[in-house]
Amino acid sequence: MSQRIDRLRARLVAAEIEAFEHYGVERHSEPLVLADPPLTTRVLRVGQGPATVLLHGANMTASVWLPLLPHLPGRSLYLVDLPGCGLSEPFDHTGIDLAAHQAAFVGSALDALGLERAALIGGSLGGMFALRFALEHPARVPALAMVTAPGPALPGARVPVPMALGGHPWVGRLMNAMPAPSSRMTRRMLAAITGPDSVRDGPEAMFDAVGAAMGLAGPSSITLSPEMFRWRTPHPRVTVTDDELAGCRVPTLLLWGEQDKVQPPAAGARAADLLPNGRLEVIPGGHGLWFDDPVRCGQILSDFLHETADAPGR
Repeated sequence: MSQRIDRLRARLVAAEIEAFEHYGVERHSEPLVLADPPLTTRVLRVGQGPATVLLHGANMTASVWLPLLPHLPGRSLYLVDLPGCGLSEPFDHTGIDLAAHQAAFVGSALDALGLERAALIGGSLGGMFALRFALEHPARVPALAMVTAPGPALPGARVPVPMALGGHPWVGRLMNAMPAPSSRMTRRMLAAITGPDSVRDGPEAMFDAVGAAMGLAGPSSITLSPEMFRWRTPHPRVTVTDDELAGCRVPTLLLWGEQDKVQPPAAGARAADLLPNGRLEVIPGGHGLWFDDPVRCGQILSDFLHETADAPGR
């Protein structure tokens, strides 16, 4: 198993180097040692300016944000691998309090980065991590942006069938015994979850990195899915309540795709209405908006952060 992990890590790093060169983005990669949970993960640092932490989705890696990065200028971007994903150490989610774990992870990441406060951008499951931290520690979050439906955080989420199958224990074990998907297979798998537009563009190296990340995340994913879902339906204990949303005063953007397969825009509209400082932006695309239209996503996010996190007094 360790040889397989070593090969996948080497494949991920090599593919990331090529993909970053393709986009002309300079990055610094380094380990990030966390206190809670006690594990070592990885951060990619890009740019200079106000601090912004980006959290990716399930079974992905920090570099999945790459198409968006050229369109978030003038910011210090910190792309963090979630537990058990990318170059993080494996992580066993069995029996954990998922909400507390997610908030603690983000807080530990900020502490390890030396950041008292930072704007948060979360995609899919990363949006749930970001939201949980904002609910627990609003003073440390000048602005929160959730790009696409935030995993199972909001009522009514439905897991796409390919993701639900991969989360079934025996299917997951079978997939872990198989080679990690090639870049071509990765495109097909992503298309089933995020929509076909999200995989039409981008270099092969980008999807090769994601394929390696899927292989690396497999063992941890087997323990995460049962804690979040019962087949395609989230466990009630992981869903954010209406009262929690109504009590969150952090300026919050929900950036949603018209064709999001996890939840329709109506779920985002309901959440935005409950959030005292919430707003919803709906644009064409699916569950991978920064692949569908990175330019527009970057502009919307940059404008939002400039109005909120960068405003005097924030």
